[in-house]
Amino acid sequence: MTHDEVHAIVAPFYRQALTVNQETTPAAVLEKILADSFQSINSQEIKDKATLIRQVGFFWQLIPNLVWEPKDLVIGVDGKKVVVRSVATGSPKGSFMGLELDGSKSFKIDTTDIHEIDNGQIVRVHHLEDWATGIKQLKG
Repeated sequence: MTHDEVHAIVAPFYRQALTVNQETTPAAVLEKILADSFQSINSQEIKDKATLIRQVGFFWQLIPNLVWEPKDLVIGVDGKKVVVRSVATGSPKGSFMGLELDGSKSFKIDTTDIHEIDNGQIVRVHHLEDWATGIKQLKG
Protein backbone atom coordinates (compact mmCIF):
# COMPACT_ATOMS: atom_id res chain seq x y z
CA MET A 1 0.00 0.00 0.00
CA THR A 2 1.15 3.53 -0.68
CA HIS A 3 1.55 6.19 1.99
CA ASP A 4 -1.58 7.97 0.72
CA GLU A 5 -3.65 4.76 0.84
CA VAL A 6 -2.52 3.98 4.38
CA HIS A 7 -3.09 7.57 5.49
CA ALA A 8 -6.63 7.51 4.04
CA ILE A 9 -7.43 4.48 6.23
CA VAL A 10 -5.66 5.49 9.46
CA ALA A 11 -6.12 9.30 9.63
CA PRO A 12 -9.94 9.16 10.07
CA PHE A 13 -9.42 6.92 13.11
CA TYR A 14 -7.83 9.90 14.89
CA ARG A 15 -9.30 12.99 13.23
CA GLN A 16 -12.91 11.84 12.82
CA ALA A 17 -13.52 8.99 15.29
CA LEU A 18 -11.34 9.77 18.32
CA THR A 19 -11.50 13.57 17.91
CA VAL A 20 -14.89 15.09 18.71
CA ASN A 21 -16.24 16.93 15.67
CA GLN A 22 -19.49 18.16 14.13
CA GLU A 23 -19.16 16.38 10.77
CA THR A 24 -19.73 12.76 11.80
CA THR A 25 -20.00 10.28 14.68
CA PRO A 26 -17.48 7.74 15.95
CA ALA A 27 -19.80 4.89 14.99
CA ALA A 28 -20.17 6.09 11.38
CA VAL A 29 -16.40 6.36 10.93
CA LEU A 30 -15.39 3.21 12.79
CA GLU A 31 -18.02 1.04 11.06
CA LYS A 32 -16.29 1.84 7.75
CA ILE A 33 -12.61 1.66 8.67
CA LEU A 34 -12.58 -1.25 11.15
CA ALA A 35 -12.87 -4.84 9.96
CA ASP A 36 -15.70 -6.92 11.44
CA SER A 37 -13.06 -9.09 13.16
CA PHE A 38 -11.29 -6.00 14.56
CA GLN A 39 -9.38 -6.25 17.85
CA SER A 40 -8.15 -3.40 20.07
CA ILE A 41 -5.36 -4.80 22.24
CA ASN A 42 -3.56 -3.38 25.25
CA SER A 43 -1.82 -4.97 28.23
CA GLN A 44 -5.12 -5.38 30.10
CA GLU A 45 -7.71 -6.49 27.56
CA ILE A 46 -8.84 -7.16 24.02
CA LYS A 47 -11.88 -5.22 22.76
CA ASP A 48 -13.94 -6.06 19.70
CA LYS A 49 -15.28 -3.56 17.19
CA ALA A 50 -18.65 -3.01 18.90
CA THR A 51 -17.03 -2.48 22.30
CA LEU A 52 -14.57 0.09 20.94
CA ILE A 53 -17.36 1.96 19.14
CA ARG A 54 -19.36 2.19 22.39
CA GLN A 55 -16.29 3.29 24.36
CA VAL A 56 -15.37 6.05 21.90
CA GLY A 57 -18.99 7.27 21.87
CA PHE A 58 -18.89 7.42 25.67
CA PHE A 59 -15.61 9.40 25.54
CA TRP A 60 -17.27 11.92 23.17
CA GLN A 61 -19.94 12.55 25.83
CA LEU A 62 -17.50 12.61 28.75
CA ILE A 63 -14.80 14.69 27.00
CA PRO A 64 -16.62 17.04 24.59
CA ASN A 65 -13.37 18.74 23.56
CA LEU A 66 -11.37 15.53 23.01
CA VAL A 67 -8.67 15.87 20.35
CA TRP A 68 -6.44 13.01 19.25
CA GLU A 69 -3.71 14.48 17.02
CA PRO A 70 -1.33 12.22 15.08
CA LYS A 71 2.25 13.49 15.22
CA ASP A 72 4.17 10.70 13.47
CA LEU A 73 3.04 7.97 11.09
CA VAL A 74 5.52 5.24 10.15
CA ILE A 75 4.53 2.60 7.61
CA GLY A 76 6.07 -0.86 7.77
CA VAL A 77 7.95 -2.34 4.83
CA ASP A 78 4.97 -4.41 3.67
CA GLY A 79 2.53 -1.48 4.04
CA LYS A 80 0.29 -3.52 6.33
CA LYS A 81 1.52 -2.21 9.68
CA VAL A 82 1.44 1.44 10.68
CA VAL A 83 2.85 2.98 13.84
CA VAL A 84 1.23 6.22 14.93
CA ARG A 85 2.50 8.45 17.72
CA SER A 86 -0.15 10.92 18.77
CA VAL A 87 -1.11 13.38 21.49
CA ALA A 88 -4.54 13.27 23.12
CA THR A 89 -6.00 16.26 24.97
CA GLY A 90 -9.28 17.02 26.66
CA SER A 91 -11.17 18.19 29.73
CA PRO A 92 -13.42 15.42 31.11
CA LYS A 93 -16.67 16.31 32.80
CA GLY A 94 -18.05 13.53 35.00
CA SER A 95 -16.66 10.28 36.37
CA PHE A 96 -13.37 9.54 34.61
CA MET A 97 -10.77 6.96 35.72
CA GLY A 98 -11.85 7.12 39.35
CA LEU A 99 -12.05 10.92 39.45
CA GLU A 100 -15.13 13.16 39.55
CA LEU A 101 -14.37 16.06 37.22
CA ASP A 102 -16.21 19.27 36.29
CA GLY A 103 -14.42 20.03 33.01
CA SER A 104 -12.13 22.66 34.52
CA LYS A 105 -8.99 20.48 34.38
CA SER A 106 -7.46 18.98 31.28
CA PHE A 107 -4.99 16.30 30.27
CA LYS A 108 -2.37 16.03 27.55
CA ILE A 109 -0.95 12.55 27.00
CA ASP A 110 1.25 10.72 24.53
CA THR A 111 -0.08 7.62 22.80
CA THR A 112 1.42 4.99 20.51
CA ASP A 113 -0.56 2.63 18.28
CA ILE A 114 0.44 -0.15 15.91
CA HIS A 115 -2.31 -0.67 13.35
CA GLU A 116 -2.54 -3.78 11.19
CA ILE A 117 -4.33 -3.26 7.88
CA ASP A 118 -5.86 -5.85 5.59
CA ASN A 119 -8.21 -5.36 2.63
CA GLY A 120 -8.41 -1.61 3.22
CA GLN A 121 -9.51 -1.84 6.86
CA ILE A 122 -7.87 -1.86 10.28
CA VAL A 123 -8.02 -5.40 11.61
CA ARG A 124 -6.01 -4.92 14.79
CA VAL A 125 -4.48 -2.17 16.85
CA HIS A 126 -2.03 -2.58 19.70
CA HIS A 127 -2.12 0.60 21.75
CA LEU A 128 -0.49 2.31 24.69
CA GLU A 129 -1.70 5.56 26.28
CA ASP A 130 0.04 7.43 29.08
CA TRP A 131 -3.05 7.64 31.30
CA ALA A 132 -0.91 7.75 34.48
CA THR A 133 0.30 11.19 33.39
CA GLY A 134 -3.24 12.19 32.42
CA ILE A 135 -4.61 11.27 35.85
CA LYS A 136 -1.80 13.20 37.56
CA GLN A 137 -2.68 16.28 35.45
CA LEU A 138 -6.38 15.95 36.24
CA LYS A 139 -5.74 15.65 39.98
CA GLY A 140 -3.90 18.97 39.79
